[in-house]
Amino acid sequence: MLQIESLHTHTTLSDGKLSHLELFKLAESLGISVLAFTDHDAVPTENIMSEIEALRQRQTKWIIGVEITATLPKDLLSSTSSMHIIGLFVDPKNEALLRHCYLAQEDRIKRMQRMVLNLQSLGFKISESDCLEMSEGESVGRPHIVRALAKYQENNLVTERIRKEMAADLDPGVQAQYSDMMERGETQYPYVLFLSPNAYRNGYVEHGYMPDLDEAVKLIRDAGGIAVIAHYHTIRSKMPLEFFDKLLSEKRIDGAEVVYGQREYGTHGEKGINAERQALREIIAKNSALALGGSDAHTEEDLRRYAMNDWFSSESIGFTEKILATGRVSKQFSSLD
Repeated sequence: MLQIESLHTHTTLSDGKLSHLELFKLAESLGISVLAFTDHDAVPTENIMSEIEALRQRQTKWIIGVEITATLPKDLLSSTSSMHIIGLFVDPKNEALLRHCYLAQEDRIKRMQRMVLNLQSLGFKISESDCLEMSEGESVGRPHIVRALAKYQENNLVTERIRKEMAADLDPGVQAQYSDMMERGETQYPYVLFLSPNAYRNGYVEHGYMPDLDEAVKLIRDAGGIAVIAHYHTIRSKMPLEFFDKLLSEKRIDGAEVVYGQREYGTHGEKGINAERQALREIIAKNSALALGGSDAHTEEDLRRYAMNDWFSSESIGFTEKILATGRVSKQFSSLD
């Protein structure tokens, strides 16, 4: 069996649907050799760590990580835009990292409250308590808001109304965005129509609290980890590859994911994502940096699809070995021998 790894996954601690234990057992059943828990601005609590520690001797190995939401570097003009940075092998008890997580989660509540008001103004039936119910009060993100909207059947009518308005819009840019949404399917409707920075209608709210890239990398490194840029395609229009090269040459980041964007395959974006991932590999190799990645799984279906498509996930073989070879992380915050 291929020793595939997934160094990017989410649990119920942020916006995933499976607990740490459920996700681990699923990964084990799928033959995944290494699994990193990388929740959004959250690290496992002491109780969760106790559960994870009990899995230390299992064949599938785990790594403690985090996915920090940050602004782009200050030396980019679009520095107010957000990006995600994966940290691996971090100490879940690091005080500065825990302080960041606390501030980020507090901000997520405020952000959710503002998005609820925006959505109500668009005609949706939704409340703060609906969103908290979907998140179980741990961390509130857009997937929880989408699930809250799905509670009420009348919200489907509002979504359909906005979809028809977008379909009738003759702006070429809007039409390109609409065609892409239709190709990807209904799961993308809420994000493209009203819950993303470039959505057709204004429901989205940006994070109020975010460190910038350099501050986020420092948080991760000071917690004992390595830091890589997550799913570059989400910031490709804001951070040119030349700037990414500059970040690596200045040692301001440790690498980037090159295994990402599985949902692009089978769409018109497939060719572009292939070329982009290859370009990242070449820049990373030139700078002797880290090329990593994973499933970015939020659900059981996500991880199963990743494991099943070994043409994609097999690229992850040996990722952890490459990190350890840098000599910059401790195995303490993992179950690796």
